[in-house]
Amino acid sequence: MRVMTVDDDPSILSLVQTTLELDGHEVTKAVDGNDALYKLETSKPDLIVLDVMMPGKNGWEVLEAIRQDVRLARTPVLLLTARDLPDDVQRGRELGASAVLAKPFEPQQLSDLVAALLTAFGGSGGS
Repeated sequence: MRVMTVDDDPSILSLVQTTLELDGHEVTKAVDGNDALYKLETSKPDLIVLDVMMPGKNGWEVLEAIRQDVRLARTPVLLLTARDLPDDVQRGRELGASAVLAKPFEPQQLSDLVAALLTAFGGSGGS
């Protein structure tokens, strides 16, 4: 499956990429929200792993843009957040996040959640 990961922290970006590639996924990286939206103009991943707190366009803004894009509206989005607060989780759900994973996380948690989302959504983002 094709997965896009978006994070401004190079170490998190690398961890997510390595974990998902070891699981057999094709991973595209974006270094911030603007980079993600630019790359999403020409790609349609099966799932997006999206950091919330980033400079420029943050994860909330990117998620809103994804949900308003007819091509991407049904693509599952896994939010990564260092602020695992009930209000953040609720906001993510209201904006259409498929799941929320708090940082720091174990690679196995990420693998399991991505697998569950891809199964639940049937890879509906890609074609």
